[in-house]
Amino acid sequence: MKKMLKNFLFKEELKELEDLRKENKRLKKENKKLKITNSFKDEVISAISHEFKNPISIINGYIETIIHTNLDEKTKMKFLKKIQKNTKRLSELLDRLYLITKLENKKLKPKFSVFRVDECAKNLIESIDEERIVLKAEKTLIYADKNLFEIVLQNLISNALKYSKKEITVKIGSIVEVIDKGQGIEEKDIEMIKEKFYRVAKNDWDNSLGLGLTIVEHILKLHGTTLQIESKKGKGSRFYFDITSLKDKVSQAQ
Repeated sequence: MKKMLKNFLFKEELKELEDLRKENKRLKKENKKLKITNSFKDEVISAISHEFKNPISIINGYIETIIHTNLDEKTKMKFLKKIQKNTKRLSELLDRLYLITKLENKKLKPKFSVFRVDECAKNLIESIDEERIVLKAEKTLIYADKNLFEIVLQNLISNALKYSKKEITVKIGSIVEVIDKGQGIEEKDIEMIKEKFYRVAKNDWDNSLGLGLTIVEHILKLHGTTLQIESKKGKGSRFYFDITSLKDKVSQAQ
């Protein structure tokens, strides 16, 4: 009887030790995840701080020079334009943060209407005023949110211009494409660059908090399509998405 009791107690102790070992292993794993998460958050906060600090420092520098130096009108106007440019940059950064927050929290409802996406692209390219952009567009009616679609095109074209000094091609048909002959993307990074903050946290790919493609992905999801990326390092990239379903909805909306 005593022997049986001893064996029972021994087995219980072994079971408790095994449970403790498993729990300890689980806690170590969770702790490792938390360290990675906290490290990423620190990088993100540092990146955001840097992105805002730089234009603020520039603005303060020009303002102090204007206040404390007797400048001629031409130089003063030049400095004021620099201040205006960096103020606009700050505003754009804040707009991006606000937009991604609304998109992620599903608080942004698209306002659908019928419009010509080729005209939308043409007007946007004219406003950018960059000779390197070539538009090849068919007359294309779609049923979508025009303002959000313009943001998608703006972000894709801006990215292409940043990372390519050569010609940028924008194609509009059943597929919307933005093609560049720039630095390209490593294969392992293609999916990751859609992640929020990825570029600022990992490299210098973007100076807009790494939100551009994340915003594009969210907006396209609201329209029932998704962003596709093809790229070769050193040869360029192709960003594209299918709008066939948006074209098909035109007849239903009219």
